[in-house]
Amino acid sequence: MQMNFTRAFRIAVVAVAACTVFSFAEDIVAKTSNGSTVILHDNGRWEYYQNNANIRDVRESAVPKDARFEVSVLYESPDKVKKNVRMAMEADFATEEEIKDSLRKVPKGGYVYFQVPTKQIKPGLTRELTYSLYDGGKKAIFTKTVRDSEATPSEDAGISNLLVVPVYGRPKSRVMQAKVEDRANHATLDIEIPIR
Repeated sequence: MQMNFTRAFRIAVVAVAACTVFSFAEDIVAKTSNGSTVILHDNGRWEYYQNNANIRDVRESAVPKDARFEVSVLYESPDKVKKNVRMAMEADFATEEEIKDSLRKVPKGGYVYFQVPTKQIKPGLTRELTYSLYDGGKKAIFTKTVRDSEATPSEDAGISNLLVVPVYGRPKSRVMQAKVEDRANHATLDIEIPIR
């Protein structure tokens, strides 16, 4: 089944492994989107950075290139999936009954794709990350640990799918939450997924 993802909603999140470390005992330094440097405290407070030597600097420029990684999330609604399934099956001259049978198998909540740039996957430098999906609650509706060496190429050039998650129930919230964890290095990345 061929699907066109060019119109699908894509959230690209550039994550730096060391930048995503949320330590309960240490404050960190980060750079905001407007270029200001701030200190992020573990209790949720923040303040402008003033060269405090006791604070660990984890800005992107301070992190080695090997430790950097990028994760993007693609959400495809059930309506979009059904449209793509119908078009693909009609192109293969499927009967209307075959098409209806395939459309019944489309998950009610659509699909969530965890993706990375293919060039980021390097043999011998495998990362093992845990992916979780939350729908308005504290309990994950899906959790799985995957190595980036298991990624498969997507239809988009230069992008590989790490994980394809079918969402079987209709989403309860307008914004689902995804969490990517590097449990070995205590790094976490939270991503919001708007549902349309």
